[in-house]
Amino acid sequence: MIDSVIIVCDNSPIGKNSAAEAVRLGSGFIALGEIIDCEIIFRGDAVLLFSKHIDPTKVKMDPLDEVVEMADLSDLPISLIDKDLEDLGLMKEDLVDYENLGIISHAEMIKKIEAASTCFRI
Repeated sequence: MIDSVIIVCDNSPIGKNSAAEAVRLGSGFIALGEIIDCEIIFRGDAVLLFSKHIDPTKVKMDPLDEVVEMADLSDLPISLIDKDLEDLGLMKEDLVDYENLGIISHAEMIKKIEAASTCFRI
């Protein structure tokens, strides 16, 4: 039986909708109640979803506020990889205010994936 899910997203939120779809999928699992634990891990360029400084409207995309709000309303646990934030020049102060946002190492991500019943990569 599946009792925990990890969703890993490594696609930029600009030019693709993978980050938004990861949040929608995670929110769906959370909507099931306490049956299945779900967490999303954003890595690579996907961490930009939580940057205060990103403005997708400059490339004629919809703002990402609704995606973050959906995650927030779902109390969806989200983790960002520390090295990826560093590589993009982002620090904790550069991230949007999100209560269930954690910053983890690559090694911690691997442990979470190994401990989960199943894992999706988007």
